[in-house]
Amino acid sequence: MHETALMQNLLSTVSQAAREHSVKRVNSVTVVIGKLSNVMPDALAFAFEAMTQEGLMKGAALEMVFQPAVAQCGACRHEYEADGFPIVCPVCANRDFRLISGEEVYIQSMDCEE
Repeated sequence: MHETALMQNLLSTVSQAAREHSVKRVNSVTVVIGKLSNVMPDALAFAFEAMTQEGLMKGAALEMVFQPAVAQCGACRHEYEADGFPIVCPVCANRDFRLISGEEVYIQSMDCEE
């Protein structure tokens, strides 16, 4: 389950930032998840719950923001939301594209008590 390893890395980043800023408690963590990131939200939430049972993140909430997949057409350069496959430009019907977003997973913010 790669969500466990992913959450471990995300929480390591949160812990490091908390130490650097003398945080006493983390109330919530907001994570952005791209539509094409292959992350299972339920598994990620389960891993978060399991890994925040003690310490400065005990009782913290996980908030997930879902980022749509956005592509840019290779022919006409139009940017559009790629809802499914095949990815086809809605303006010129070209199938040549470059993904601009949708594969990312990152910490957007954390709410803390200093």
